[in-house]
Amino acid sequence: MSMILCNAPSDKQGKQQRGARLPARPARVVLRRDHSAGAERLAVTYAGAVAGLELACGGRILASGSWRCEVLDDGRPARPAGAWQSTCRTSDADVDYLELALPLTGGLHIQRHLVLARKDRFLLLADAVLGTHAARLTYRGFLPLGPGIALRRAGPTREAFLAAADSRQPGKRLAAILPLALPEWRCDRQVGELSAGREGMELRQTLGGGRLLAPLWFDLDPGRLHRRRTWRQLTVAESLAIQPAAVAVGYRVAVGSRQWLVYRSLARKRNRSVLGHNLATETLVARFRRDGEVESIIEIE
Repeated sequence: MSMILCNAPSDKQGKQQRGARLPARPARVVLRRDHSAGAERLAVTYAGAVAGLELACGGRILASGSWRCEVLDDGRPARPAGAWQSTCRTSDADVDYLELALPLTGGLHIQRHLVLARKDRFLLLADAVLGTHAARLTYRGFLPLGPGIALRRAGPTREAFLAAADSRQPGKRLAAILPLALPEWRCDRQVGELSAGREGMELRQTLGGGRLLAPLWFDLDPGRLHRRRTWRQLTVAESLAIQPAAVAVGYRVAVGSRQWLVYRSLARKRNRSVLGHNLATETLVARFRRDGEVESIIEIE
């Protein structure tokens, strides 16, 4: 098990308290499910304003290269105004987690969440773009694919697959991807898209209110790749009032009989409810147990 390294000690519930930034940061961090051959592994590198990753699963490199994004603030490009810094790192039996932060011009900044769930075998990659004024934000994130890997659409939904595109395992599904902030069905309103492009995989989202979360959920369990998957954007309430997506977001993911919950507060933390659960934390990634109760995988205070 990797050593827990975070800017505040964690309790037995896996909660983390964000405080001052870590005084030192490594140039390379490796998140992994375990040390067995072929186990899921995410290598993250960062130097200055450039961050890269390499995702390996089942002996294949699924993604490799610079993970970059473009942000428009009311149509104006928001450019890096500093370097990527590590703001939280923790590892336990449930999760291997890394968080990075990058300041942008115009008072914006990005918080980048990388969540590798060990027991549940999924990867959550999410960029939170946070501003101080009610601007309309457009986010475009680019993830390069590995050699011999292609992004395939899944019919009328926005679900996609990473599949082998070479002679080794032609057409074999290697991972499923869910763009959680986008409607599942393509016939729903257009607020963005997940598509294949010249740089590999591209996620595009637009939202008013000066803040947004751009999450991608990777199902890395080969035993689940042919099961039915669905996801929903959840209603978040505060004092009985529904909150806009620029304040807080919640998502429910279902694969077969298994289900998970993702919550992220984008405005100031307050006591809010989602799916009947009261939350006063910044970030929660949790699984639903068979009795319907929520069990935390990681929670950031």
